[in-house]
Amino acid sequence: GPLVRWLKVNFGEVFTAWIHIKALRVFVESVLRYGLPVNFQAMLVKPTKKNTKRLKETLNQLYGHLDSTALSGQQLNTMDIPGLNLTSSDYYPYVFYKISLDMLEPTR
Repeated sequence: GPLVRWLKVNFGEVFTAWIHIKALRVFVESVLRYGLPVNFQAMLVKPTKKNTKRLKETLNQLYGHLDSTALSGQQLNTMDIPGLNLTSSDYYPYVFYKISLDMLEPTR
């Protein structure tokens, strides 16, 4: 009982902090990848499952000129950084972070 009440009260705080961390990661990645001055616009997009591939193709066409390495199929140099598991299929010419909201789905 008390644990469930505590979780219900604090879930919003934790979720807000998690989204803020994602926003900070987008900012830092954008500055590191594209440099200063900071001139970018972050967006949150939720496509339907059937339009996900089409959205990524469109974004690749629009922003492919920013980083041709992502579109050329060159392998990324693998570095030994804990928690960073990048493969060439995970790298795009734009900054991309997936936010999984499966925890909000009702359990059956």
